[in-house]
Amino acid sequence: MYLCIINTEFSRGGANVNCDNVQNLVRFISTFHRSRGSSEYRQLLNRIRETIFAWGINEKDVKLLKYKTGDISYGNFDTTYVWEMRNAELWIDSPRRFINSFDLCRTSVVFGSGPTQGWETLELVDEHFEGDFSDKAVILNMAPDKAFDTYVKQKGAKCLILYHMRAQDKSICRTPEKMPDTVNYLSFPYTAENVGFGACGFSVNWNQYLFLKEIANKGFKVRFFVESELVTGDLDVLELSIPGSRSNMTIGIIAHLCHPSPGANDNASGSALAIELARCLAESKPPVNIKVILVPEFFGSIPYAMENHLDYVINLDMVGEDQTKTGSTLLLQRTPPILPTFLDVALWKSLKENIPKTSETPARRLSSIQMRGGSDHVVFANFSVSSPYIGQWPDRYYHTSDDTPDKCDPEMYTWIGNAILQSIFYFDSAFESIAKQAMFEAEQFLTQLKDSPGSEIISAVIRNAHGVKCRVPEPAKKITVNADGPLGYKWLKKKDISDKPHISDLGENIYLAARFLKDFDSVITFVSSYLKTDAKDVQDVMETLIELGYLTSSPH
Repeated sequence: MYLCIINTEFSRGGANVNCDNVQNLVRFISTFHRSRGSSEYRQLLNRIRETIFAWGINEKDVKLLKYKTGDISYGNFDTTYVWEMRNAELWIDSPRRFINSFDLCRTSVVFGSGPTQGWETLELVDEHFEGDFSDKAVILNMAPDKAFDTYVKQKGAKCLILYHMRAQDKSICRTPEKMPDTVNYLSFPYTAENVGFGACGFSVNWNQYLFLKEIANKGFKVRFFVESELVTGDLDVLELSIPGSRSNMTIGIIAHLCHPSPGANDNASGSALAIELARCLAESKPPVNIKVILVPEFFGSIPYAMENHLDYVINLDMVGEDQTKTGSTLLLQRTPPILPTFLDVALWKSLKENIPKTSETPARRLSSIQMRGGSDHVVFANFSVSSPYIGQWPDRYYHTSDDTPDKCDPEMYTWIGNAILQSIFYFDSAFESIAKQAMFEAEQFLTQLKDSPGSEIISAVIRNAHGVKCRVPEPAKKITVNADGPLGYKWLKKKDISDKPHISDLGENIYLAARFLKDFDSVITFVSSYLKTDAKDVQDVMETLIELGYLTSSPH
C-alpha cells in the first residue's frame, strides 16, 4: 500500500513543488508516534519507501541505513535507548477522576518512561514534601531532565507528573495561562546511564497541574500504568540518491523525522517537503548530485555525517508554519563564513524572489540570521559541510499536543520548496555570480576585524573557504576540540548555566570556530563579531568549555 497523492505541475526547469502533496504527507506523518528506533518509526519509513517507489524512483537509489543506539556515544552525544510505547493511563484514585491517557494524547507520557508492573497507586506529593519520595508520585513544574536528576536519581521517586513549557513567549501568547489545555512534549534522559532507574512520567496541561498541585501532600493518591519497553537497538536513516547531470558536487537535503504524534510543524513539515523535493528533483535532472536524507535528529545525523561525504546540506526543520496562527517568522540560518557560503547566498536570493506577495508587498515574514544550535545543520558544519538551515521561529505550538496539521500553511511549501529548487539550479546557471556575492559578503565581514587579535588567522581561513588560497598563520595559543561532531547540551548541566539567554548557541559557535580556527584569540574575535556579542562573554564560555574538557588550550 502507498500514498497516492501525485498532482504534478511543470515549469521550464522541471517539476514544481505541489503544496497539496506536501500537506497530505504532513497529515499522514503526523499520525505516527515517531520515537527514535521504534517499530512505529520503522513502519512510517517503510510506508515512505513504498510511496517513493510508486513514484517511479528506482529502488537501487534508496538506502535504509542503520546505526546502533542505546549503549554507544557519537561525539558529545550519548545515544538514547529505543523506546517502544504502547499504552498508559493516569487517574486520581479516590475520588476516581480521569486525567489523561496515551490513546487520547500522545504527548501525555514523557518520552523514555519505563514500564510499571500493571496498575500502581501512589500518594501524590510535591517538592515541598518532607519525607521519603521513593513510594510517592511527585507533581512538579520543572524541566524533565532536572526533575529526573533530582527526584529520580537522588531521591528515588518512581513516578513524576510534570508541567514544563519551553520557550515561553508572551508576544505570541505562548504561556501556560494562554494555553491551559495544552500538553507539552517532554523527555527523560533515557540513556544507558539512566534507564536502570525504571521511572515513568506523565506530562499534564496547566489546568491539570494546578489541580494536582492543590491536592498534593494531602493524602490523595494517583492510579496509573505504563506499558512500554526500553531496549538497545538501531536507528534508521533513509537516504534517497538522485544523480546529477553535469557535476560531481553533492548537495544533501536533510530533515529529522522523529518526535511524537502529531508533531506536524516539528517536523513532519520538513520531512514531507524533503520527500516532495525528491520527487521534483528526480523529474528535473538536477545539475548536481542530490541526497535526500530523513534522520532521527542528531542521533542519526552524527553517525551519517561521519561516514558520508557531502559538499553542502540544506536542513529543513519546522518549515510549514502558518505565521498568523503560530507567530512565526521564516528564518534562513546562514553558515558561518569560516565555511563556504555560496549556498546560503543562493537560498537567500531565491527566498526573497519567491516570497508570496499581496500586490507588491511580501505576505510572509522572512529573516536571515546567524547560525544557532538545536538542529542537524550544526552536525554537518562540524564535519566541514556548509549547512544552512531553513525553519520557522518562534512557534506558539512548538513541542506541544497542539502542533497539528491545521497550524500549517501549504503556501509555505511552494515558496520554500521552489526557492530550494531554484538555488540548486544556480549551481549550474549562475554559480560564478553567486560565488562573487559570497566572497563580497565575506570581505565585508573581514573589514570589521581589522587589527583585532587573531584577525590574520580568521582572514586566511575565510578566504580559503571561498576559494582564495592563503597561508594560515600558526596559532599563538592553540585551541583544540575534543570530539567529533557538535558540542551538544551536557555541558550546560555540568555548570548550571542553562538559564543564561542563548548560552547553547554561543557554546555551539565557539566549539565550531575552535574546530577550524584553532587559535584562542581568533575564536574570541570571530564569535564575538559574528554573533555581535561581548568578547568577555565569549571568553568566559570558552574557558568553561576548557574547564569541562570539551576544548583543550595550549601554547603553540
